[in-house]
Amino acid sequence: MNKIALILSITIACILCTMKIQAQNFLEKKINLEVTNQSTETTMFILEKLGGFNFSYDAMLLDPSKMISIKGKHQSLEEILNELFKGRLTYKVIGSHVILQSKNKSGLSNTMWILSGVITDSDGNPLENAIVYEVNRQASFITNPNGKYLLHLEGNQNSGINFSCKGYKDTIVYVQAGKKQQLNIILKPWQAQSIFKTEPAFAQNLHSRTKAINWAYTNKELQDIGFVNLMVTNKALYISNNLNVKEVRFVQVSFIPSWGTNQLTNGLVTNKLSMNIIAGYSANIEGFEIGSVANIIRQEMNGVQISGVANVVGEDVHGVQASGVVNTNLGNMDGVQLAGVINRVKGDIKGLQMSGAINSAAAKSLDSIPYRGWNGQISGGINLHGGERINLQVGGVYNQANSVDGLQISGAINMVRGTTNGVQISGIYNQTDKLRGIQIGLINFADTIENGFPIGLVNIIKNGYHKWELSTDESFYFNAAYKTGGKNLYSFLRIGAGKYLNAAYGIGCTSNTNRKFSVNLDVSGSSLFNTDSDYDVFAGDLYRAQLGLTIKLNKNITLSTGPSYNFCSPDKEQNQISKINFSSKNTMYFGNYYLDKAVATLKNQYWLGWQFGLRF
Repeated sequence: MNKIALILSITIACILCTMKIQAQNFLEKKINLEVTNQSTETTMFILEKLGGFNFSYDAMLLDPSKMISIKGKHQSLEEILNELFKGRLTYKVIGSHVILQSKNKSGLSNTMWILSGVITDSDGNPLENAIVYEVNRQASFITNPNGKYLLHLEGNQNSGINFSCKGYKDTIVYVQAGKKQQLNIILKPWQAQSIFKTEPAFAQNLHSRTKAINWAYTNKELQDIGFVNLMVTNKALYISNNLNVKEVRFVQVSFIPSWGTNQLTNGLVTNKLSMNIIAGYSANIEGFEIGSVANIIRQEMNGVQISGVANVVGEDVHGVQASGVVNTNLGNMDGVQLAGVINRVKGDIKGLQMSGAINSAAAKSLDSIPYRGWNGQISGGINLHGGERINLQVGGVYNQANSVDGLQISGAINMVRGTTNGVQISGIYNQTDKLRGIQIGLINFADTIENGFPIGLVNIIKNGYHKWELSTDESFYFNAAYKTGGKNLYSFLRIGAGKYLNAAYGIGCTSNTNRKFSVNLDVSGSSLFNTDSDYDVFAGDLYRAQLGLTIKLNKNITLSTGPSYNFCSPDKEQNQISKINFSSKNTMYFGNYYLDKAVATLKNQYWLGWQFGLRF
């Protein structure tokens, strides 16, 4: 297949998908209607032209002598029809047809009758898997390889029968009730360009919805979920995925998806209230749904959904989802999602996910989804977010996000692929590309620090401040330190050796390191260790604040010197030695006098000191 043919195929597929989406919104479509003294039939024809659809109805429903006048009004089709028929009729959308039906069911009876026949194409070839659907939802049928169908119907009223097959134009026929009837149907191929030639206004109004997932892709994904295939019959899935019907019902009750008030057509109906004894399957929920085991929604859920085991939604969720085990949404989620084990949203989230084990949102298979508001994830185990950014992640073990604009807390590991604009706190490891805030963990890694600093035992900044420093001071003959951080803030690890040993961790700040002269301030806390075997190994804590006045000798070497302030808190539990040998207070390393005094007397000591070192 050459490139032109491929592009043409993709374009036609997109047009077909878009037409399905638009077909479900005819009743909500705004129309500017203005007629003066026109018959009902003419008014209906004008509406068809303005809306880009076809009316289907029993001729007995309309009064041909009635004349209609409507001044210019911009209303939805449903509002216009209510005004025309004074609420006598109900409306249903099937494909490109708007079906008109009487609200008066007095003509119904217990009379049973059968409608059967064969569906073929224009060449007489039988059409397998064509759908025959009675518009009042009494019955539906999928044709066999010979194109044959058989419907069991009830009542004395005329029935509208919809015949549809993928790739062919839908056909609606009204048949008179009878004991047994034979009706053979020929379906004509559907051609995309024919609609644009005859209905240019309709062609201009074909716009896909702003969705993370389009209609056809969503249904394919919904069918691929094993739990859905387990609970919903293949016939119900096939009918709902291949027959475009828009119908709203106030309440439905199901025992299982194929056994309930909506039977095999449950995937075509939007319900206000849905009660599922075990499990249910609907097109949409606009209100409240509860199921002891599972709730499965083909398109959107707006309201509250509660299940004992699983909630599965094919498109967007707006509201609250609560499940004992798992919630799965193949669109976006705006609201609160609660699960005992797993929450999964294929799109992005605006709101909060809470689960006992795993939260997942915005899978990598989707295109980039814009940030839409505050969002957060809280779980006992793992949080995964692949959207643009997230505000809150609290996980017992692991958090992963593209960007964080707020707080990320984990018992073990935090991973951010982009920017952390806030705080990362973990028990073991934090990682981010750009840091604009604080990292607190045993090990912290950042590619770049723009504004902030890491606090941990090991801090690694790939493109930041990296310096080794060798120094001496009044208390320790030799010190070695490694400093790493951002442009102005850094952390460091230091070890010192003298009469005593110490291991220190600290943070510091510096002025512009590119200048010849600069200033830095280091604040550290360290553990002090005895080298004398007469004493316990641990001697106490040493805290130090030192000011460094630096001069850059060349590109790689900087000299630093300055005063310090020291505070030693000895270990009060160590054994005291009766014979005390104090270091001389007047030597160059006079600080040992105060260390000796602190260790021997077990009393806090304060003193001024100094430091001199080389940084490279």
